[in-house]
Amino acid sequence: MKKAPHVTVKKVSRESGEWRTRFEAFYSDCEIRRVDKLPHAYFAAYSGDEIAGHSVVYFEKGRWVMDGLRVKPEFRERGIAKALTEARIRHALEQGAKEVWYACEDGNLVTICCHLRYGFEKVCPHEHCNAATAHWYRLKITPQLFEKFPALKPGRAAGHSTP
Repeated sequence: MKKAPHVTVKKVSRESGEWRTRFEAFYSDCEIRRVDKLPHAYFAAYSGDEIAGHSVVYFEKGRWVMDGLRVKPEFRERGIAKALTEARIRHALEQGAKEVWYACEDGNLVTICCHLRYGFEKVCPHEHCNAATAHWYRLKITPQLFEKFPALKPGRAAGHSTP
């Protein structure tokens, strides 16, 4: 039985040209919103030098929004999405967020299930929601969140490893 490679999640500290090229290649088959001009933080999961997963959190219109969560198929079901989600929530908290948001299509059950465990709730204005739209989910920051997920407390190490 082959042992799974070690994966580390880290905040992308320098958005260099080399990193940008790898980032754009990672998302080459789908769209991702450009947030370079907004307050933001990118997080990447690395297996050695290879990007195994990636995500972003950005501040827009008075709220922190998580976006772009993606894990390569060969690295799925190893806790990488969870680690990337926790890194983004922790970053938003360190910036003073009282709630964190993300949007998702109803058919994306893997993403929805990943986020519901933290307490995200669907927020759907009556005039907005229909079968063709993505729906917004909001996580209110409460003491109960930290009881259930102590690793989310601001100030904890942002680097996270998975076996």
